[in-house]
Amino acid sequence: MPRLSEYELIVSPKAESQLKKISRNHQKVLIETFGEIIENPLLGKPLGRELTGRFSLRVGVYRLVYKIDQIDKKAIVLMIGHRGKVYN
Repeated sequence: MPRLSEYELIVSPKAESQLKKISRNHQKVLIETFGEIIENPLLGKPLGRELTGRFSLRVGVYRLVYKIDQIDKKAIVLMIGHRGKVYN
């Protein structure tokens, strides 16, 4: 399992914009989850079809969609949204 110091977390501009639209309480929980992704980038569920190579992590009623760059040791958050709408 990758150690904490090995991975850097990057939040895409799209995900950052989506995060700002979420209530402060939910933002706090989502941001805490970023630390969990850094500790274990494979924590999320691998996605298929057009989202192959990406992972989804459930955080309450929200989903974080991210990808892992194993060469540069980065976890990149691509989308944050309500579980019923994030994949649309």
